[in-house]
Amino acid sequence: MMKKFKMALLASALFVSSLTTTAFGAQTPKNVDVYYVPLQFVFDGEQVAPPQDQQAFIYEGSTYVPLRFISYSLNKAVQWEGDTYTVSVQDPKEKDKLEIADHNLNTKVRGGKLRDEFNASQLTSSNIEVYQEKVKYIFDGKEKEIGEDLPGLFVNNKLYVPLRFFSESVGNKIEWNDKSYTITAVSPAKLKADKEAAEKAAAEKAAAEKKAAEEKKKDTPATIGGAGGGGSVGGGGSSTTKSETDIVNPYLDKIRGLESEANAYFTEALIKFLGNPAQQDEIKAAAKTKLAEYDSRFYGWMDSLSQELTANNYQTAKVTELSSKYEEKKEEQKKLLGR
Repeated sequence: MMKKFKMALLASALFVSSLTTTAFGAQTPKNVDVYYVPLQFVFDGEQVAPPQDQQAFIYEGSTYVPLRFISYSLNKAVQWEGDTYTVSVQDPKEKDKLEIADHNLNTKVRGGKLRDEFNASQLTSSNIEVYQEKVKYIFDGKEKEIGEDLPGLFVNNKLYVPLRFFSESVGNKIEWNDKSYTITAVSPAKLKADKEAAEKAAAEKAAAEKKAAEEKKKDTPATIGGAGGGGSVGGGGSSTTKSETDIVNPYLDKIRGLESEANAYFTEALIKFLGNPAQQDEIKAAAKTKLAEYDSRFYGWMDSLSQELTANNYQTAKVTELSSKYEEKKEEQKKLLGR
């Protein structure tokens, strides 16, 4: 039974391939310059790699990846309609799951180690033959517009798509490590699971802190006021001091949001920088302006945090720590674009 099922999957794949080849028969290919990039992919904590003949590349400032590889890696099924040039990406049905699992088993990197750095100066352009077609994209039943400047590219009968467009269309969070050229994507299911785990941990921590505070209150003797009437049993003259954690956490949330925004901006800036040599000065100037904006927001928060900590009788060492980390991140981005 399993053998027949696998044969059916193979027949289906060959059928799609034949449709694609037939569709190309009437088309005229074009030659374009691209930069092949040895990207590292980490999806939901697992390192994966596309087949050797399906490597990612940069074309006109955008990173392109093979559609089937990126879809299957994020547990999405793919359907291709050659007559209308429509690709549908959706949650897998039972018949899709075996094929996806088999694919992901073969693309998983075993025993490999992620590199820490990659020298971008090693990149050189390659001239390749592509079929540039307008493709209609359907994600989970909804059409997504890709824009005229981001066409679907067919290379050796394989459809390549812009990575950021695809990931945002299926609702994945992307992080870019500009030192190692590593792309990390987290699926909605993983994000949901992580959020639920974080909320559970926060609730447990809050409950433990509340219990500890109640126990401490029981063990602390009441103070009876003296002649001046400055204190009384159960008096309402005292005020509750916020914990340092309660003060700092809202600012950490803001910083995480800023970091995510900055990662997205500089990822796009880096891709444009590599793919558009004539506009590199303009891109660098825009990046510096963006850094100044991030400075203003970050240090405004640090001023407010410092004031809150001081008002509640805490040291401001946390402000110094956060500021130091921020400056380190900022220097990394400056070096990336040649300051």
